[in-house]
Amino acid sequence: MPERHSSSERSGAVVAVGHAGSVLLLEVASGRILWERALTDLPAGSPCEGQPVAVRLVADTVVAACMGHVFALTLEDGSLIWQINRRGRGAGETTLATERD
Repeated sequence: MPERHSSSERSGAVVAVGHAGSVLLLEVASGRILWERALTDLPAGSPCEGQPVAVRLVADTVVAACMGHVFALTLEDGSLIWQINRRGRGAGETTLATERD
């Protein structure tokens, strides 16, 4: 398993990756995992178990969407800032866009 590092140790650009119900923050230069957050560990996040996760970086926030849920996580350590639940609408596929997309 890869060694995890705090984002305060990062040396440059980062990328957020959504995969199978989780969000990872990686250091671009090295591929090091700075943090990983299982969305199923968050309130009402259980529908995200094993599901695709869309992610975007917005300033110092990672926004993740999965199965009708949208989560805002801190870039620093992946702590939950807020979340909304739209689970009862549609088939569950959830996408994100920012003004730069």
